[in-house]
Amino acid sequence: MLRELKIENYAIIERLDIAFHPGLNIITGETGAGKSILLGALSLLGGARADTSVIRDGAASCVIEALFDIRNYRDDLAPLFEENDLDWADEITIRRSVSAAGKSRAFIDDVPVNLATLRAVAERLVDIHSQHQTLLLAGTGFQTHLVDAVAGQLPAVAEYAARYKRLNAMRAELLRLQEAGEAALKERDYLQYQFEQLEALNLRDGEVQELEAEQNMLTHAEEIAQGLDYCAGMLTADNGPLEGGINAAVKTMGSTLNRIADNYPEAGELSQRLNSVFLELKDLAEEFERRRDAVNIDPARLAAVNGRLDEIYTLCRKYRIDESEAESELMRLRSELDLRLQQFEADAEHVEALKGQIAELEAEARREADRISAGRRKAAPLIARHVMQTLADLGIRGGAFEVQVTPVETLTPTGADQVAMLFSGNATTAPQPIEQVASGGEMSRVMLALKGLVARSLRMPTVIFDEIDTGVSGSVADKMGEIIAAMGDSMQVLNITHLPQVASKGSYHYYVYKDTAQGGGTHIRLLEPEERVEHIAAMLSGSAVTEAARTQARELLKRS
Repeated sequence: MLRELKIENYAIIERLDIAFHPGLNIITGETGAGKSILLGALSLLGGARADTSVIRDGAASCVIEALFDIRNYRDDLAPLFEENDLDWADEITIRRSVSAAGKSRAFIDDVPVNLATLRAVAERLVDIHSQHQTLLLAGTGFQTHLVDAVAGQLPAVAEYAARYKRLNAMRAELLRLQEAGEAALKERDYLQYQFEQLEALNLRDGEVQELEAEQNMLTHAEEIAQGLDYCAGMLTADNGPLEGGINAAVKTMGSTLNRIADNYPEAGELSQRLNSVFLELKDLAEEFERRRDAVNIDPARLAAVNGRLDEIYTLCRKYRIDESEAESELMRLRSELDLRLQQFEADAEHVEALKGQIAELEAEARREADRISAGRRKAAPLIARHVMQTLADLGIRGGAFEVQVTPVETLTPTGADQVAMLFSGNATTAPQPIEQVASGGEMSRVMLALKGLVARSLRMPTVIFDEIDTGVSGSVADKMGEIIAAMGDSMQVLNITHLPQVASKGSYHYYVYKDTAQGGGTHIRLLEPEERVEHIAAMLSGSAVTEAARTQARELLKRS
């Protein structure tokens, strides 16, 4: 429950520090005194959008702080605290500040938190019902949320919503891939043609260098053969300048040196050296002959080599590759095309896999939606009976209220059905959508019935009503006060009202006023018993309080 509320420099409030109590806390005050400002401050504490216009003129910032006693709600709230990495405490302080520069900060027990965490915690501590929220009853989303709250399946609905969001994201991804695949179809065909060209070329590492060397040799084969043949002949044949060739002359020189060796010892050393030269020249002659025989004068092979190089260079020109880098660049291009084509294949496989994942996720979402629908159908008559009983207590005895749960074919963000609340204020008219036929007073009564049911279902520590009794009076107002007071038996209720019948039901009565002596700022104080009589009498008779009004006020308080 909300134990203390502190407000500094918010709107026309310079400083306010007020303690609240268990049960029904009534808040009254003159029009314009600032009752709605209290709700605005609490809404800011609950994660509402920060606006620098709420800062009191001349102040650097505004601060809203609330102390909550949650010791009786540990089982309900402890998982939420754990989920948001917050330490559990029987009492927690929530604080939010907004600077004139527009900077907003939020704290839970002095631990900085983001707005999402602040909102998640605050919405489980306080349920603020304003006149604006009564208007929300006309929205199907709000109606669906109320039914799910009573059915006790808000966590299941949240899980379904997350799965539905993932499902939609996957559907969008599938559509993107399919559209991209269609747009890339022509490009893929062209890339496939290019790859097949390069694949058919079957270029191997080092091939171009080998072909160019072979082309050069084949082109000059006759000249090479003639040169080798001439060298071999010079060493061995008679067509050289020396008879018998150079080898024969060297051999003869050796024999000559051997003959003079007995008389000239140095000739032996020279003879040995000359013999080494002879052996080397003999080996060279044989090498010349072998190489000459290996020279292939083959016009057909030359044509084949030229054709192969022309095929390679043609692709170089096509892809604007320098011929000096033909081999490395063509092979690199083939690898790139292969990777791109593999990506097309991977995308196609991803599309098929995504289709399977979507089908699986959709089946899971459908099963969840069916369970949620079953919960709604089960809760619908319970809600209808409770609302009808409350409406009868509030003076609408011939009316009707229904919660209609209609299946839909396709999944929606809230499930596989559509929730509608139907209402009729009399027995002669068939129930119609409540937003089309209910008056303001009727909407308030229905909302009160629903709010009481939801608050009990969610075990809400504190519920705040902002003039939910608008549009009612007399005995109906008295009964509405009894219903609100009964809610105060199981939770804390703060009720802003303008009806004396309702105000008299509270265990505690706070009065909101402007103090002109202190600059017209908003103040609030807890009324003493006699002050309470005077204020309720004023609500009954107006500014001129009569003794009859005081007597009636005492009677109202006595009956409460």
